[in-house]
Amino acid sequence: MHRRTENPDDVEEATPSSIYDPEPVEDEDLWFLPQPPEDVAPGEMPWPVAAREAGLDGRTWQATEAAQYPLLVAAAQAVARYGERLRHAAPGVNERLALMTVSALLRAEGIWLGPDQIALYRAFRLSSDDMARELSRADWAVRRLMTGPLPQDGLREFLGRVSVSEPHPDEDRPTGPELDLAGQDWAEGLFKTGHLLTRAAQGFAAWRQQALTPYDQILEPSVAALLLGAGDEAPFLPMAEGHRFDRHLAAQGSDAAVARLITFLNAIEAGALRAAMELDRLAAWRNRAAKATAGLSGRTPPLLIAALLRYPLLSAELAAEAAECSRPSARRNLTLFREMGLTREVTGQERYRFWAALV
Repeated sequence: MHRRTENPDDVEEATPSSIYDPEPVEDEDLWFLPQPPEDVAPGEMPWPVAAREAGLDGRTWQATEAAQYPLLVAAAQAVARYGERLRHAAPGVNERLALMTVSALLRAEGIWLGPDQIALYRAFRLSSDDMARELSRADWAVRRLMTGPLPQDGLREFLGRVSVSEPHPDEDRPTGPELDLAGQDWAEGLFKTGHLLTRAAQGFAAWRQQALTPYDQILEPSVAALLLGAGDEAPFLPMAEGHRFDRHLAAQGSDAAVARLITFLNAIEAGALRAAMELDRLAAWRNRAAKATAGLSGRTPPLLIAALLRYPLLSAELAAEAAECSRPSARRNLTLFREMGLTREVTGQERYRFWAALV
């Protein structure tokens, strides 16, 4: 049965209906729906938002830096020592530090991915279905730490996000024009006159406060801060296990800036000292390995030494890829290195074994 329209001259029939269909409701009667936004610029929320937290302006951070100057000096000295050792380190060692840093950052989110898992994913794209997304994020972080680009040069390029006109309905971060404007606001709000470490701490805090990424994810703002604070000392600042930049007191105003800066500087100092000691141990192991393998012929031993310096853990597949040899040859040389006291096998298994430099 069809319902006739009110206009008898209209030959088009209305939508078929039944006794079970409710009568249509006019749009103005849907009082529970939000009103459509009017004159809302890209990057602005179409609803009222709370005022931004105080304590993120440059003057507050300048005063905080002056108050925490001894801690800033200690962190800066540790970074300088780390940078000097890295300049004299073997080629490829910075990838080892990047893998260790990204693993530490992910553990701060509750994601347990070892440097070996990230290295295998980067080399062979090996992952399980449940960890594919996290390994992809880890791969992005390692690439950014090693090759950039820097976050202040463009947030879209830094995040590797393509321009989209319509965001995905499940997307809970700025996209499209919102991302461009948010990145511009973030870069312009950075502390201009203080120390690079203070600027990096403020950049991390502002990133989180402006919700450039979901609040439970700290990988992207942490990578941005590690690149911001490095300056000319090193490609990036390292991170140590057990530290995170968002572990600060629930304070407000200038107290929040103090807590954030203290937490950041403590983490940076610990990471730089840990990396400097790692570089010292690796340099000593490199000299010992070169002397021990001086009588071996072929190009595999020196390439294997370089691979063991590059990766914290090394599988036979990864060793074969890095040393440009077959897997049986890689296994034989890894066994020979273990007999020489240069490596140790960490799994204790007959299959799927991993080796590490015995530093």
